[in-house]
Amino acid sequence: MSETNERPGSAASVVWFLFLMFLVSTLNMADRQIIGIVAEPIKREFGLSDTLIGLLGGTAFALVYPPLGLPIARLADRFNRRNILAACLAFWSGMTMLCGLVTGFWWLALARAGVAAGEAGYAPTTHSMIADRVSEKRRASAFAVLVTGISAGALLATVAGGYVSEHYGWRMAFVALGVPGLLVAVLVMLTVPEPPRRVAVKTGSAWATYRRLLSSKPFTWCVGASALHLMVTYAVGAWGIAWFIRFHEMGLARAGLVLGGLAAIAGVLGSIGGGLIGDRLARVDRRWLAWWPAVTVFVAAFVGAGAFLTGDLNWAIAGATLAVFLNALYQPSSYALIQSVADPAERASAAALMIFIQNLIGLGLGPLLVGIISDALTPTLGIRSLGVALAGIFMVNVLAAGAYWVAGRHYGRAPADPVGV
Repeated sequence: MSETNERPGSAASVVWFLFLMFLVSTLNMADRQIIGIVAEPIKREFGLSDTLIGLLGGTAFALVYPPLGLPIARLADRFNRRNILAACLAFWSGMTMLCGLVTGFWWLALARAGVAAGEAGYAPTTHSMIADRVSEKRRASAFAVLVTGISAGALLATVAGGYVSEHYGWRMAFVALGVPGLLVAVLVMLTVPEPPRRVAVKTGSAWATYRRLLSSKPFTWCVGASALHLMVTYAVGAWGIAWFIRFHEMGLARAGLVLGGLAAIAGVLGSIGGGLIGDRLARVDRRWLAWWPAVTVFVAAFVGAGAFLTGDLNWAIAGATLAVFLNALYQPSSYALIQSVADPAERASAAALMIFIQNLIGLGLGPLLVGIISDALTPTLGIRSLGVALAGIFMVNVLAAGAYWVAGRHYGRAPADPVGV
């Protein structure tokens, strides 16, 4: 099925739309990431192990976020995506604020599950709206704007969350990050029109849609590769700041400012650069939408591992920053590939299925696995155990690179049918 190259609407309206999608993405990541920034004070107050912190940072979120994304995506494929996104944003922002009022581990876990329930509507709605609002030839670049919000959200969580936590307590950090989401939800509701869909909405069952997508080898290999890579990304997001505080004895506010600022710059450059390079390479050979991520995550594996094994603070900061840059290059091309192989009437479902697999594996296992390994190595390595665990998780990127390479081979053989073989 061919796609038209243009979408209705002025350039200014497209810019405003992408700007709001950027803000939504920023808040999505900030509210998810804040638990990793305030992990150390929460651990001290509630007397938790690294394994339990890993559960809060990843598994509690992953048990709710991926399963709910699937039914929300089916609604988004049939009803107004703008309304669904605004409602989900308001809900997860309120639950983020509620995290600051809890009195124990289990209440915090439940509140985090509430954040996950709201954020489950983020990817299906935003991905589908962008795919229908922006032409195919600019789609990787458009997704780069969305992905840039991830870096901005990490910056907001580390800098603002770290400062507020150190000066006013970790509870107030949750409240401070939740309030802006309520305001942006109103802006989305009042100023973003629902993008027109290019084809009639299908009435097939959810399982038929998912079977169709999973029958596509480019889809399954690309999603599998990104899920493996996200084990690394989410693990670093949950534990990176804690390691610099614990091993290099950085203060929470300083760690948030320095590391958050550098990571945000690296992430923004990586996201924008990844989208532009991905679009350019795909014009030569569309298989580069998979091969480009393969190269970037492979190099990131060894750069990132070295950053968490060195005892020199400056080299650690430089290596971690470079690893963030390399890790960010993959995402726009991956999103563009997934939306390209999906039928236009199933784009929200394609995004939700991708997020389901990514988060079940990446978010569900990455932070938890690092916590378990760190606890297991602590009797032998002491405070170095967390750094060794983080270095080890980076090796999963090698597996991700191999899966991306296979995805590219199959994508190159895909016929004109949107889903391929």
